[in-house]
Amino acid sequence: MEFELVIKAIVALSAIGLVASAMLAAASRRFHVEVDPRVENVLSALPGANCGACGNPSCFGAAEAIVEEKIPITSCTAGGQTVADEVAGIMGVEPCAVAAIVSMRHCGGGRAASKAYDYSGLLSCIAVARLAGGDLTCPYGCFGYGDCARACPFSAITMDDRNLPVVDLEKCTGCEVCVAECPRGQAGLLAMAPAEGAVAVRCNSHDKAKARKAYCPMCCIACKKCEKVCPADAIHVIDLLAIVDYEKCTGCGQCVAVCPPECIDLAGRDAIESAVRLDGRGPKVDGFVPREVVAEESTEEAPAE
Repeated sequence: MEFELVIKAIVALSAIGLVASAMLAAASRRFHVEVDPRVENVLSALPGANCGACGNPSCFGAAEAIVEEKIPITSCTAGGQTVADEVAGIMGVEPCAVAAIVSMRHCGGGRAASKAYDYSGLLSCIAVARLAGGDLTCPYGCFGYGDCARACPFSAITMDDRNLPVVDLEKCTGCEVCVAECPRGQAGLLAMAPAEGAVAVRCNSHDKAKARKAYCPMCCIACKKCEKVCPADAIHVIDLLAIVDYEKCTGCGQCVAVCPPECIDLAGRDAIESAVRLDGRGPKVDGFVPREVVAEESTEEAPAE
């Protein structure tokens, strides 16, 4: 009797499976959507990080948008020039140059910066920022709870013993996920800069120098020494903060050498050491000697008198 029940159960389940398979097959034919084969090809060329830097929630969405010409072939900042060239080949268009960018932190305070109060809640920058604007006295500095490091899809950010995020430029793809995750990212604490950017100003405050020095010993004091010594006219104090023009900067290091609070670091992928080793050391980097930059003589002929 029990054996007959088992047989009936097997037959019934098999019948249900056959009916369900037939229904799924019919639905598949009924609702089938043709997909441009280029979408799959472009998708295979993308890094697959689904970082969202291109404005799409996934790499598949980006592939569709590229094929539909809604976004340019250079939209994948994470993939850089290599991916852009491969996508151009798939789409049958001329390759375009991609400007490599990386994340740069504009804060050097960390543990040295003063606190407005003792925080003991969830160890998250976003969480502390919602509590009276954060536990830092500085209204522009890094909270140091590592939201950016946890969010980075390429593991390019680590927290150091200063409680500051250090960006490994060999891993950073410029996807901007860290900027979006940082509660002060849109205010310039984390910002994108050229991958070869030679120096980084580790301050983001626009308060008066006296107020800044009261809450952070590593701040820019707007003394303009960097501005005066720069032979390329590439750094200027604007709104009480040193700002670098990377199109002019030659990487001579003069500004790094003269900065009194040592808040200007060597940086960039072309620097003398890795970004991880350079971060926070200012002019103390082993082997660092500022270069003298000689202005190029004009090759234009003088007008005839």
